[in-house]
Amino acid sequence: MQVSVEESGVIERKLSISVPAEKIDSEIAKRLLDVAKNARVPGFRPGKAPQNVIKKRYAPQVTNEVINDTINASYRDALGQEKIIPAGLVSIDPTPYESGKELQFVATVEVFPKIPAPTLAGKTIEEPVVAVTDEDIMQTLADIRKRNANFVAKREKSEKEDRLTIDFEGKIDRESFAGSSATDFVFILGAGQMLEQLDAGLVGLKAGETKTIAFTFPENYGAAEVAGKAVEFTVTVKAVEKPELPELDDDFAKSLGVKAGGIENMKQEIGVSLRRELDSRMRAVMRDKVMEALYAANDIVSPKALVEEEIERAVKAVAEQLTAQGLPTDKIDRDHYVEQAKKRVALGLIAREVIEKSKIEVDEQAVRARIVAMSADYESEEEYVKWHYAHPQRLKNIEAAVVEDQVIARMLETATVKQRKMSFKAFMQPPPNDYK
Repeated sequence: MQVSVEESGVIERKLSISVPAEKIDSEIAKRLLDVAKNARVPGFRPGKAPQNVIKKRYAPQVTNEVINDTINASYRDALGQEKIIPAGLVSIDPTPYESGKELQFVATVEVFPKIPAPTLAGKTIEEPVVAVTDEDIMQTLADIRKRNANFVAKREKSEKEDRLTIDFEGKIDRESFAGSSATDFVFILGAGQMLEQLDAGLVGLKAGETKTIAFTFPENYGAAEVAGKAVEFTVTVKAVEKPELPELDDDFAKSLGVKAGGIENMKQEIGVSLRRELDSRMRAVMRDKVMEALYAANDIVSPKALVEEEIERAVKAVAEQLTAQGLPTDKIDRDHYVEQAKKRVALGLIAREVIEKSKIEVDEQAVRARIVAMSADYESEEEYVKWHYAHPQRLKNIEAAVVEDQVIARMLETATVKQRKMSFKAFMQPPPNDYK
């Protein structure tokens, strides 16, 4: 077998492969002999038909099988001979076979791209420095208290945090539109549950009052049929209720499932929960920062086969969601997922290079610690841990997450890390385009 390799692209390689005619002919002859042993040919006893009859009857089929098998085997052998590890097979293009002549075909493959910079040397990564304070715990407790408020009717004018029950009807050019009306609609004033203009217009009203509120829908409003259009809502306030907050005492804690320790123990549990949320978000933020920096530092071509696999996964996930909602799946636009798929593949290849260069292996202790930490929201830590170790795929997912953490930590060691102090609230509820 002869093999020549041509670099036909950044990661594309063309393998021109030739297999001697003798090898093809001998394999065809051998298979025809095997066929003859059991062939049932009219006019002859089983296995007794003359070879020329066998050849005439079975040679085309056997030749086709030999050609296909030889191409597959020779392709694999050529990859090994040339020490090529393919990221994907693009095509196999055989020259029409002629008996007595060598078999020739061209296998086009994509190889894994070289990663120019599997470190962040010379790069600066900003790391948030955040702590959960007593103030954060008390604010969370206050939020929980608000969510558990009792509402009582009031005669005074409505104000923010009151609960309103309303009937409303909206019209554009004196015509109703989809979703423009409701009866006995209940919401908290100032909580962002209504359009800003409606919310503001309902401050200062008493039960029984009616008001017409006119404004223009935002140009970027979600419903295209009303975006940018002038609307008038006629609203009747049927009830105004003010919140009465429960006392922050041991009974309140007990009502929310705190079995012992009362309100002080509840504060401790809130602190633990907030720190767990902080840890999770910090991990996600630093992962995104490191991966974005690695992606920017490595301009590589993503293999088409891997990109197609990634697109297929994305489309399948969307199709499953649509099916679960009873919606059609025939209008999913595959092109919508191309760029994101290329990025995900590139990041996967970069991470793989980091893992190999840094000799990162799965840290079993870290895996178990991660599972134990995840069990905090479940009654039995032991059962939760067993559940993960009993299912290989679940355990594999945790192992992948731990390896990813190791990659991030290793890359931060190579970068210049600039710390930025932030409050818990600012970090957990960032403005747009900040810590996403």
